[in-house]
Amino acid sequence: MLEFFNSLLPENFEVVEIARQCGAVVISAQSISTSSNCPTCGQSSGRVHSHYMRQIADLPCQDQATEIRLRVRRFRCVDSQCVTRIFTERFPGSVSANARRTNRLSTAQTAISFTTGGEPGGRLSQKLAMPVSGDTLLRMVRSSAHEPYPAPRIVGIDDWAWRKGQRYGTIVCDLERNRIPDLLPERNADVVAAWLARHPGIEIIARDRAGVYAEGGRRGAPDATQIADRWHLLANLGEAPRLAVGRHRKAVRLAGVAAMTEIAAEGHDDPEHGSQKQTSLQSLRQQRKLQRRDLYEEVMRLRDAGITSARQIAPQVGMSVRTIERWLAAGGEPEHHRPSVHTIPFWRSRIIFFDVGTKDVATVGSFCPRSKPRDLKEAVPLFTDGPQT
Repeated sequence: MLEFFNSLLPENFEVVEIARQCGAVVISAQSISTSSNCPTCGQSSGRVHSHYMRQIADLPCQDQATEIRLRVRRFRCVDSQCVTRIFTERFPGSVSANARRTNRLSTAQTAISFTTGGEPGGRLSQKLAMPVSGDTLLRMVRSSAHEPYPAPRIVGIDDWAWRKGQRYGTIVCDLERNRIPDLLPERNADVVAAWLARHPGIEIIARDRAGVYAEGGRRGAPDATQIADRWHLLANLGEAPRLAVGRHRKAVRLAGVAAMTEIAAEGHDDPEHGSQKQTSLQSLRQQRKLQRRDLYEEVMRLRDAGITSARQIAPQVGMSVRTIERWLAAGGEPEHHRPSVHTIPFWRSRIIFFDVGTKDVATVGSFCPRSKPRDLKEAVPLFTDGPQT
């Protein structure tokens, strides 16, 4: 049994005893080497000074946390000129100096931290019987060795939020390798220009249409070609028709009224009757429209007074920053015009369900539960005798 566990432990370890304590597997082990090299001068020494017990966490065994209690020796350096007189034996490749976990456990936990982050990684490690705190995982990420990153040639620059609506930074992406070489703490032209100046090999910069990144690109990489990225290009393409139509809201509304009037005339609907039913609703809509117009005039008054930032205008008029930006871009308040309700009687959309020989209003009403009796009485002659002239 011990020989089997010897094959599972790191090199140069020999199992002395295996026990189960407090829900964990505890393995007592010792080194099988007879000497060790001094970390200062490199001389090998076999003169043992003393020993102590070192507790090292290892990979789990049978879904249980594993701890190695290693008997470590201290040696005397044989070089009389060495400044280190007593040193502790090292286990290169198995356990780092002063470490509380084996190298293979550290590799597994570092992979978890890179994949899930701090606190989520800590909860996952607990489930995998490799308990570790989220702060420790973050320290392992910061202390891990990174491969030298090649200089990017095509980069994408955009903003990212420290806190949405409050503070933003700048993210730089290597579009050829799909990696993020850097995160900048601020969103301004100086920070972008300084970063581009430190990376002179950049040839193409993909960005949005913000003037901040355009200015930073011109100053930091004057020879690079600046292009619009696909997402912002499609977003601007969809925004442009909306803004263009928004500047002609009155004409669009009149065209919609004319179209609805034509549909109502074809359906033999009574305009006066419909207008009487919707008088209160139209009055409410007109009142809200006047309120929106007053708000827009207040926004324009503050803007003419020198307050150009939508973030400063918003708390004074009680509106969101995004709404003010949208109103200013459109050149006016939105109309919010909706088509009239029941322009076409409901029973006309249910013609295919009616029995042509049925003249009973109650029978027809079972097919049109939302229709009024007046509409049903008009509908039955149409279905049985044809249109009335």
